Amino acid sequence: MPSLSYLLAQVPILGSVLQSTPDTGKSIHINQHCPNPGGISCPFPPPKTTPDACCVNYPSGHFLQTQFWDTSPPLGPNTSFSIHGLWPDRCEGGFDQFCDSARSEHGIRSILASIAGKDSELLEFMDLYWLSADGNNEHLWAHEWNKHGTCISTIEPSCYGKDTIPHADLYDYFVQTTSLFRTLDTFSILSEAGILPSSERTYDLAELEEAIESSSHGFPVTLRCRSGELNEIWYHFSVRGSLRISNKVPSSAESSSPAFPFLSADTIREHFVPANPDGAKSNCPAHNIKYLPKHSSKGPQHPPIKPTPTTTSSDPSATSTPFKGKGHLEIHLVDDSATPGVSERKGCLIRNGQWYTSGSCATYLAQPDVIDPGHQPLFSLSSSFSPCSINPSTDVFECTKASVIQGIFSSDLGDSTLLSYRNSSKFFANALPARFGKADIFANNDGGNREIELEIRWVPV
Repeated sequence: MPSLSYLLAQVPILGSVLQSTPDTGKSIHINQHCPNPGGISCPFPPPKTTPDACCVNYPSGHFLQTQFWDTSPPLGPNTSFSIHGLWPDRCEGGFDQFCDSARSEHGIRSILASIAGKDSELLEFMDLYWLSADGNNEHLWAHEWNKHGTCISTIEPSCYGKDTIPHADLYDYFVQTTSLFRTLDTFSILSEAGILPSSERTYDLAELEEAIESSSHGFPVTLRCRSGELNEIWYHFSVRGSLRISNKVPSSAESSSPAFPFLSADTIREHFVPANPDGAKSNCPAHNIKYLPKHSSKGPQHPPIKPTPTTTSSDPSATSTPFKGKGHLEIHLVDDSATPGVSERKGCLIRNGQWYTSGSCATYLAQPDVIDPGHQPLFSLSSSFSPCSINPSTDVFECTKASVIQGIFSSDLGDSTLLSYRNSSKFFANALPARFGKADIFANNDGGNREIELEIRWVPV
């Protein structure tokens, strides 16, 4: 199999010829040349002329990346939603399906194995994250390809070069679907907002919608429920350019070293542009939505989604220097009776700046501010929710959209991994948060009334 950079490099160099098929009269494009990255599907206002369907997805240009949360039976990792599919809808609403019976396939595994290898990371990933309720995963894969994949115009066989690998259209569909899914870790997005699976707790629809929309995705989604239980989420996108990545037949030397099969997060974000829902409505109730655990605590445990690699270079110091780049803010309890200098980790901060002991740590961004000579470097903090500050009226650490203040922090002089505010690394809380509860963090102890003393420690990611 060719390297990923080799595959991507082939897309913009194809020549262009228009030809009409005698049986349908449909215009097809052979050896299509397209700009890179190309035009965007479903532009507004709509184009006055029909776009080149090999270069821009048309007429089905509104894409849904759909994910399951299955609990009965429980499917997939406990800490991840699973893949349903990648669906192209028409820009004006509605959708086509089963668009080309001649390209229908049922042996998806063997086709992908012939391209990527039977032990490929692509198939391994699909076996873990693309699952069918009846246990026949390959049947679901075939259904998604036959119903939806064959309706994506930019991966029509006629859009590829004559030397394209066999089943390049099918391969590209599954690579694009899994690669996009890897950038949409719904479980972590909800968890960072303090929303965790629970057999006792329920959630409001607005609470779930706000968690997704205020994340890095930044757009509304469609939430689907079954009998009042969260069951599915649909992310909506337009697509810039084509979804083709395969073109040339790999040489024997290249095929002996299979490439990492997933597209980078940067490539995915370049081509999949978040969009508002195309009329699809959430069917969940406004209140008391169940978000149930997949397994009991004794059930099988699986790893979360592996991070998607990025193609952009990064500053190595961003992950080695405290309070620079991305990191978590862990909470450590300070016990005066314990060994000096030793504190107990007890949860972390979620996106709005509250202390949570049950959920996932939010990812914060630390950016340098004014350098004060002779002192620790100053920096600002922000979550995916908003910039963070110490509220001047309440002394609460918070990250709120309503705030117009950008807080400035430093690290402790004796321990550069400890967050410090106004030369103090001591923070306080009124009480330990109960399970699924949240607690405010304060920058002072209110004259000794706040008995729980905390340290906030930076953990680079």
